[in-house]
Amino acid sequence: MADFSTILQSPQVRALVQENILERAFHDALFPRLMFRGDATPQLWPGNVGDTMVFTGVGLIRPNLAPLVPGVDPVVSQFPAEQWTATARQYAGTIDTHMPTSIQAIADLFLRNTHQLGLQAGQTLNRLPRNAMYAAALSGQSVMDGAAGPLATLRVARLNGFTRARRPDLVAGSPVKFDFVSANNPLQVTVAGVVGVQSIIAFAADTAGDETGPGTVTFSAPITVADRAAIKAVDASFIVRVGGGARVDDITSASTLQMRDLRSAMASMRQNNIPEHADGRMHCHLDPVQEAQIYNDPEWQRLNTSLPDYFIYKDFAIGQTLGMAMFRNSECPLPETVAGSPTSFVTPSLSFSLADPFAGEMINPTGVTIHRALVSGQGGVMEYHQDMNQLLTEAGITGRVGEPQINNNGIEVYTDRIQLILRAPLNRLQDQVASSWKFIGDWPVRTDVTSGNLARYKRFTTIESGS
Repeated sequence: MADFSTILQSPQVRALVQENILERAFHDALFPRLMFRGDATPQLWPGNVGDTMVFTGVGLIRPNLAPLVPGVDPVVSQFPAEQWTATARQYAGTIDTHMPTSIQAIADLFLRNTHQLGLQAGQTLNRLPRNAMYAAALSGQSVMDGAAGPLATLRVARLNGFTRARRPDLVAGSPVKFDFVSANNPLQVTVAGVVGVQSIIAFAADTAGDETGPGTVTFSAPITVADRAAIKAVDASFIVRVGGGARVDDITSASTLQMRDLRSAMASMRQNNIPEHADGRMHCHLDPVQEAQIYNDPEWQRLNTSLPDYFIYKDFAIGQTLGMAMFRNSECPLPETVAGSPTSFVTPSLSFSLADPFAGEMINPTGVTIHRALVSGQGGVMEYHQDMNQLLTEAGITGRVGEPQINNNGIEVYTDRIQLILRAPLNRLQDQVASSWKFIGDWPVRTDVTSGNLARYKRFTTIESGS
């Protein structure tokens, strides 16, 4: 006989409602502490300016150390400039609640649905700046995907950092903006095993519009390459690889994070005059495995000899060292925290997912999991967001709009500038309530190519180790 109860006829919901004896509560899931978004400086997106904003940075005028010839005027000086962009994009999630079911259920489904939706919003808007920061930190370094040649068009594991160039020395190239590579706007690169410097003049992504994942690049002349040969752009970011090496393939399970690797990262930041965050420190986000690796370093052990009661050992927390504030961050990129990541090595084209476009390979060909600590300085990434109140019209809204306040396992989930929409039931029986969240904005990462060395991005450095 058909069941015409008011409860939604779903086996899963039925089991929650009436099978066995249920406690009248939902228990929170394990949830990471969301920290990457905290490194982004929030800025309001101005109204009525379009969906793309261009930012301009300037370099320094080179010092004049030579004395003037008497009676000769000084040469007119110019300073270099560079530009980067942000594009307003909309991110959202939604869930429906059948209110008769929520009323009859032994636990409040509506409140739990809203709670879980808020967790999704917080985690989404944490991983978006994470991916942007890591894309900058890993820019311009990858490996060739397959042995081939002599050919001009070859596959690379990641296009990140090989799709745009800024060539102020060429008439055809933009003197300030990073434009797509072309014959008139080439990007100089070096490929392991290939004599001389090559230039990339075109690219094609496996997925249209993607500039992070796998694809092909076209060189100015045919070359022959070996599979997994390192490729590096002239403006590549500085990467610290434990034990050295030019690619993730060189990392082994014995390549564990040590104090000297932290010093190398800090030296690069200081050499490039990167400013500290507002707390007076660089920020270092590292996963729990890398945090544990430091404790195996003899230098770290000597540094903390005779301090068994100090918080470093009592709380298993590094705290501050070498001018860095160390954050244990369980959202650092690993196979379990990057959507679509494989659990073992596969060809690069299969190890990337647009569902979570992370710029690095997670596992190398020898099966070693790559851990990446991220060191950041002030001003590297901004969070440009739109004021959601501007979306309200004179017609008003049906339902309620607010900002979610969520606490999970005693941890306050960071949901600032996220709009929560509770739509009034609009179906014929007025009992289906839609809960949604929405965010409009972007996380532009600034370039610093006009200051210091040739690296395009200098305010982020990653330290790669293995396990």
